[in-house]
Amino acid sequence: MLAAALLRNREEGHEGRHFGTDIDPGAGFLLTGEYAEVGEILYGDSIESLTGLDETIDVFINDSDHSADYEALEYVAVAGKLAENAVVIGDNAHVTDKLFKFARSTGRRFLYFREIPADHWYSGAGIGFAYRDAD
Repeated sequence: MLAAALLRNREEGHEGRHFGTDIDPGAGFLLTGEYAEVGEILYGDSIESLTGLDETIDVFINDSDHSADYEALEYVAVAGKLAENAVVIGDNAHVTDKLFKFARSTGRRFLYFREIPADHWYSGAGIGFAYRDAD
């Protein structure tokens, strides 16, 4: 889906690139053909992959190892690579305060969205957003 959106953005004159990280070498099998033109998977430890990435990041989505310490280390790994108005999204915000703390330490605002499923066995999760106000 992200690659499809990037292709459409490219048609409208806005280039972009998607980098995913995964430890499973079988992940990303759908990222072929025209999707591979705008995206790739970096295989291995995500912190090592992110540290070695020489790109400016506009949107970072944290959805890997859900331990609080690992999540915090990923934010540290991308901190110096984030564009001025980058958005950082964490799908673990209902469990840890790491994205909240990252937002505070980097001068970003924090927004939390809690899903509340109706009449469902699953109690829901939460997604956090760290962002800067648009100028």
